[in-house]
Amino acid sequence: MYRLSLLALIVATGCDAEPDWLGPTADDQPPAPAATRHDPASTGTIAGRVTWPGPLPTAPDFLFGQPREDGTFENRMMTNPNRPAVDPASRAVAGAVVFLRGVDPAAARPWDLPAVRVEWRDRQVVVLQGSDEPRPTGFVRRGEAVTLQSVEPVYHVLRGRGADFFSVTLPEPGRLLTRTFDRPGRVELSSGAGFYWARANLFVCDHPYFALTDRDGRFRFDRVPPGPVEVVAWLPGWLPAQQDRDPESGLVSRLTYGEPIEKSHPVTVEPGPTSAADLTVP
Repeated sequence: MYRLSLLALIVATGCDAEPDWLGPTADDQPPAPAATRHDPASTGTIAGRVTWPGPLPTAPDFLFGQPREDGTFENRMMTNPNRPAVDPASRAVAGAVVFLRGVDPAAARPWDLPAVRVEWRDRQVVVLQGSDEPRPTGFVRRGEAVTLQSVEPVYHVLRGRGADFFSVTLPEPGRLLTRTFDRPGRVELSSGAGFYWARANLFVCDHPYFALTDRDGRFRFDRVPPGPVEVVAWLPGWLPAQQDRDPESGLVSRLTYGEPIEKSHPVTVEPGPTSAADLTVP
């Protein structure tokens, strides 16, 4: 009964109906050659910290009407997945995406980031990369596969928008699917089955200089090829920009978050020493 009620909600809200496509197309270009000219002896290091100097951000949680078997709804509050994690005392931003722009993939170090798995857990979409600790963001080497699954007995549709466009049905827990990402850029992951608040992000890239800041807001990139680059700090938008409501229940059925925040800092990498790159957001 729960599944049927949720399917009815999906139809009513006009969700996308693309096929469950899980492979590359003939028109996709192959990944750029990577690490073919990497010279460890000529590389440097970039290290820094991301902080939030202004007023602490506020981010709303969201009301979800979970259908019961009798046709009524049980209301639950769902955590805003894009809420910035700012320490009130130190103003350090944890979990901010930091990456290098302007790196020649051929001169970059070999790809050394762990494989990515995307999961649905407790009505949220999360990323696992290198450990069992769920996170909101993953970094995928272009042309490599990502594992997709649900770990809860709820009908889910994983939707991708941005650098890739797809919807993959995950109708039962534990069933593993894979998808190859061939287009570089950001892929925003969301729900095509009514869980309107859920979000995660994949960055598909040709070099491994991507990281999430630690709890102190710090990041570090080793073995960076020499020359000018931009150090970029990125956060997803966390405030609702648009909400659509189901005409029968009055509950939110679709949500659009505001634009992401991006700040950058130019750095010229030299062989040997560590270049400092501290950034502030927003």
